[in-house]
Amino acid sequence: MTASGTWASWQQDLAAAVARSRPLFDEQPEAPAAVLRDRLLAGLGTSPAPGSAAVTVDGTWTRDGLDGSDLSWDCGFGPRTRAWLLRPAGERGTLPGVLALFEHGGVKVVGREKLTDGPGQLGRELAATVHGSRRASYGGRAWAEDLARRGVAVLVHDVFGFGSRRLPEDDGAAPRLTEGQAAKAAGLLGTSWAALIAGEDRLAFSALRSLPAVDGARVAAVGMSGGGARAGLLRVLEPDLAATVIVAMMSTLGAMIPGHLENHAWTWLSPGLGAAGDWPSVVGSWTERPLLVQYGLEDHLFPRPGMLAADAQLRRRFSAQGHPDNYTGSLLPVGHVFTPQMQDAAWEWLGAVLGF
Repeated sequence: MTASGTWASWQQDLAAAVARSRPLFDEQPEAPAAVLRDRLLAGLGTSPAPGSAAVTVDGTWTRDGLDGSDLSWDCGFGPRTRAWLLRPAGERGTLPGVLALFEHGGVKVVGREKLTDGPGQLGRELAATVHGSRRASYGGRAWAEDLARRGVAVLVHDVFGFGSRRLPEDDGAAPRLTEGQAAKAAGLLGTSWAALIAGEDRLAFSALRSLPAVDGARVAAVGMSGGGARAGLLRVLEPDLAATVIVAMMSTLGAMIPGHLENHAWTWLSPGLGAAGDWPSVVGSWTERPLLVQYGLEDHLFPRPGMLAADAQLRRRFSAQGHPDNYTGSLLPVGHVFTPQMQDAAWEWLGAVLGF
């Protein structure tokens, strides 16, 4: 047997042994959402982010049918988070809001730039990185801009490990600090990489809702891949989130073992995650709030049986809680992508929910 085959068997044996001592990857269609939230918080660990953001407007600009604002706020440690708020040019009314959550993709030197060009001042090398990332994940679109032009206030913000919040060693100094090393330090301090990001996403949610030109009762989150994991965690932790779109980031956890863990980052596979419950049940917590999940059935990062099982599990939870119409699952013949066609379908769904 190969080393990888031995390890695969070992993982399955370990999972079975743990499951004998406590629930593991537990489907919980009847569990109250607040219980799932508390279990998730316990698993993720402490977040040092403050509960609300004191937002500073550092500049404004207009480009290609958009009015933009450069925003920043303090996250409790490290440099200030930088963010861009996008609105249709000339719009003066109150708009629904969307948190646009970028993917991981192994690219941390930028964050918000993955989803928008902002004021359009990227250097040549950085622009090449950004455009490569967009081609791989989004069909080349800067989708936060497309969404904003449809009549939405879209906030795109950096978070721990990315862009203005990237680790200093990731600026090119040697030796480079790996994500695993940073995650070890976070764990020693009683937190986790996922908890740090979730805390900063919650802070951004507070920031967006506080803006005078945003309807705080109509704020949603959208994310693909690592951004989808962020959207899922935010959905659990913030019951006032009006709607959520998760793309290419859904499977039962048991199906991920043994062959689909290696290519996922600490932004999702956090210590303690499985003890909170199975991922679909946890993400499906607040069934009063609409959820759209777009699955890529050819996605190499997730097993097809796990995706199909997750869709069924979410349907059972929303039905058991009395809100079957609030879950929409789209099973699509695509890979690990958020294509322009998927984006258009998501904006149509989101427009019906938020009213734009």
